[in-house]
Amino acid sequence: MNDQSLTGLVTGPNLLSYIEMLSLQDHNDIADCNSIATRSADLGHNRYTDSKNWFEEYVRTMNFLGWSLYDDTIFTRTQHLVSGSVADFLVQSAHAMKDSRQANAMIDTLDALKADQPATLSFDRETRQGETFQIIPARYDSRNNVHLALYKLELSVDIKKHNFLFWDWEKRSAKIIQQQAFFKLDRSLLNSKRALIKKKLDEHLTRRFNLRRIAP
Repeated sequence: MNDQSLTGLVTGPNLLSYIEMLSLQDHNDIADCNSIATRSADLGHNRYTDSKNWFEEYVRTMNFLGWSLYDDTIFTRTQHLVSGSVADFLVQSAHAMKDSRQANAMIDTLDALKADQPATLSFDRETRQGETFQIIPARYDSRNNVHLALYKLELSVDIKKHNFLFWDWEKRSAKIIQQQAFFKLDRSLLNSKRALIKKKLDEHLTRRFNLRRIAP
C-alpha cells in the first residue's frame, strides 16, 4: 500500500526526502530506524558538541538494524560556502548529482516542510537552528531495494535564525560542513530485528511529521 502524497518526513534532526513514492511499510521502517539510531547516538554522545562520534554511532546503529553501509565508508568532511538559503544549497547539491528526480523531490519536500509550521519548528529546535542536521534522500533501485543517501550538515553562522533552511544568508556569511554515507536496506536482516525495534520504540518514540506534497 502506498500514500502517493508523501514526499518526506521530519523526525528529530533528520529531514527525509522521497525521490519516488515509497510503500507505507518502507516509510515506517525508515522512520523507525531513524528514531532508534538518533536515540542511540544521543545516549552515547552530545549531538552538538561531539558531532563526529554522534554521527559514527548513528551510522553503526543503522548498520546494525539492517542498513548496509556502502563500502563500509563514511566519507570525509567537506566545507561549502552558502550564498542564499540553505534550501537553495540543498536543491543545487541535488542537481549536481545529475538526477533530476532527486532535485525535484527535494523541492517538493522543502515546499511541504515550509508549509508545515509544527514540522519546521520541531526541525529548528532539534537542530538548534541548523547547528547540526541530516538530509536523507530515499529511493528504490531497479530491484526495489531501498537506498538512503545520508548527508550530515553543520551550519556555521555568526547569528542563528529561526526557519534557518529558508533564511536568505548574505554572501559568504554562512558555511556548511558536510559529511556523507550511503546505505542499502537488507530487508531480511531488518525483519530479524523487528522484535528489538518494537521494544526500542515502546521505550522511546521520536515525534514524526509526515510531509505531504502540496497540490499544484
